[in-house]
Amino acid sequence: MPEQVLVQRADEEAAQGRHAEALELYARAWESRHDEVAEKLLDLVEDWGDVDAALEVLQRTADQGVSGAYEALAALLVEIEEPEEALKALQEAHERGREVALWTAAVLADELDDREQAEAWYRRAIDAAAAGALNDFGVFLSDDPDRLVEAEEVLTLAVERGDPMALGNLGRMHLEAERPEEALRWLRRGLDAGVRSVLVPMAEAEQQLGDYAAARERLAEALDDEIEGAQLAWANFCAEHGTPEEQASAEGEFLSALEQEEVGAHFDYAVFLADRDRLDEAVEQYTAAADEGETNAWLNLALIHEDRKDRRTAEECYRSGIDAGDLHALLAYAEFLRQWGRQKDIPALYGQAEALGADAEELTQLRTLAG
Repeated sequence: MPEQVLVQRADEEAAQGRHAEALELYARAWESRHDEVAEKLLDLVEDWGDVDAALEVLQRTADQGVSGAYEALAALLVEIEEPEEALKALQEAHERGREVALWTAAVLADELDDREQAEAWYRRAIDAAAAGALNDFGVFLSDDPDRLVEAEEVLTLAVERGDPMALGNLGRMHLEAERPEEALRWLRRGLDAGVRSVLVPMAEAEQQLGDYAAARERLAEALDDEIEGAQLAWANFCAEHGTPEEQASAEGEFLSALEQEEVGAHFDYAVFLADRDRLDEAVEQYTAAADEGETNAWLNLALIHEDRKDRRTAEECYRSGIDAGDLHALLAYAEFLRQWGRQKDIPALYGQAEALGADAEELTQLRTLAG
C-alpha cells in the first residue's frame, strides 16, 4: 500500500482515538527518522500516554516483517531514554537491510558516550555514502579537542562534496576557537546556500567583532524564522549590548526563552540574575540547569555557596561538578581545599584530573596546591 495512503488512514484512526491501529499504520509507513511520519508517530504516543502498549505494537509490527518498524521502535526508545534497547532495535533494522549506520553512530555517541564504537559506525555510514555522514562525523570529531584539525578536514571534505550543513559547522568551529572573521566567512557561505540556522552563530561572530548593528539584524531575521536558539541569543544580546530599552526588556526575553524550553536558557538566565545580585533566584536557575546536564552550573553554584560561607554545600557542588566531568570544577575544588588547609586531600584528585583531560600545566598546578 502506498505510504501516503497508510499515513492518511493512520491520521483517521488517530483522530478517532484508535491509537494502536494508528501507530501500526504509521510504523508501516515509516521511511526516515527525519520525516513527517516520525514526528506524527511520536506525537501519537505522547497523546496516547501508554508507552508500554506503544512499544508492544511497534515490536509486534516489526516481528511481522515490517523492517521500518524497528526504526520506529528505536525512535521511541531514544525518546524514553532507553538507548541500549534502541541500539538493539537498530541492530535488528540493520540486519534486515535498513541503512541505519549513521543513526547507530549517533546513538552510540550522543546517548551512550561510546566514542570508539560510534566512530566505527560513522565510518561505515561514510563508506555507505549515507547522506550527511561526513558532516556528522566532522561534528563528532570536533567534540574532541585533540582532533580539531581532523574535524576541519572532514567538514571541508563534506563542503566539497556538496553538503551545505558543513558550512555552518565549520563556522561554528572557528567561532568556538575565537576566530570570528574566519567563522563569518564560512557562515556567510552557509547562509548563501540557504542554511538559515547559521543566523544565530553569525550574530555571535558579529558581536565578537563589535558590529552590534549587524548582529541585531541577524537576530531579528532568526526570530522571524523561529530558528532554534534565536530567542535565547536575543535575550543575551539585549542584556549585554542592547539599547536602554532592549536592556530593560532582557529579563522578559529570558523568560520567553525558558517558556520555549531553549537549550541553555536556565544557565544564561542564572548568569543574568547573578550579575544583578539576585542570588537566590540565580541558585534556582543554576540548579535547574545542572539538572538538565549543564556541567558548568555546578561550579557557579559552588562559588555562590562559598561566598555565602556555606562550605558544606559548596563542597557538594564542587564534587557534583567533578562527577559531571568538569575539569574547571576540579581545579577550583583544589583551590578550595588548599584555602581550608586540606592539602592532603588534593593528591586524590590527580587521577580524576588526568581522566578529565588536564594538561601538564594543570597537573603541575594541582601538585603545587598540594604542597
